Amino acid sequence: MLVAGWHLATRVRNALTLVRGKPTDQLPTSGRELAAVASVLGHPEGDLGVVVDEYRRITRRARAVVERSFGS
Repeated sequence: MLVAGWHLATRVRNALTLVRGKPTDQLPTSGRELAAVASVLGHPEGDLGVVVDEYRRITRRARAVVERSFGS
């Protein structure tokens, strides 16, 4: 799960850098930037909610693993 979280975070960070033209780690929750990030990640148009849900699901699980393994 940690590997999946790391891979997704890296892909999202790279997509955000391409879209915004500067490094950032904050996923937009709506709008044109999110649509552009979704496109870079290979999601079809109209799947913006899926992108956000997938990101939250994977990062939430990775965080739970870290908290169980290393404490909060």
